[in-house]
Amino acid sequence: MGFWTNKDHRTAFDDAEDLAYSPSGGPLKMCLLGIGFALIPLGYGVHCLFTGHARFYGRHSNLDLYGSAAIALAIAYISIDVFIHAHWFWGLLGRFQTVSYLLKLLCVLAFLGSFGYTLYKIIE
Repeated sequence: MGFWTNKDHRTAFDDAEDLAYSPSGGPLKMCLLGIGFALIPLGYGVHCLFTGHARFYGRHSNLDLYGSAAIALAIAYISIDVFIHAHWFWGLLGRFQTVSYLLKLLCVLAFLGSFGYTLYKIIE
């Protein structure tokens, strides 16, 4: 079926469910996504940790954060990086799929905790 006749309307929940399973691909996807693309949030998260300043990106405006809120948001960015790396690097190595599942679970927990703390510090 073509793009215009696709009756399968995917939602964000469908995409999130796909991230729970092992990805498909080969060495090119492992290097491009698992290493190359994963370096973007890692670099920004480490930069935020060193400077103590982070930016919470929004659709219409951005919010500059400082102090503990910035550090918590930097940890959230780094946990996104580790999730990407665990999914598309370790998930594509057959022997290490259990490591990938464990890392993804820990990353989701770290993201929820640090992002929740960031939201708490913003509201406070």
